[in-house]
Amino acid sequence: MAHKNYYDILGVSTKASLDEITAAKNALAKKYHPDVNLKDGIDTTEQMQEILEAYRILSCLLYTSPS
Repeated sequence: MAHKNYYDILGVSTKASLDEITAAKNALAKKYHPDVNLKDGIDTTEQMQEILEAYRILSCLLYTSPS
């Protein structure tokens, strides 16, 4: 099983804030949402799942870590 770098998936720095991570997730979601790409016959479901997984993990880490 390959190691996933969630920061790379979202295209953010390892020092990114929760706001930066959220903004990156939203921008990528607009680009890779399956409904947007369906008309072009491109299945982006896997990419969207990776984006959401990365966001879920990173936001949870930042939200629960002490300041």
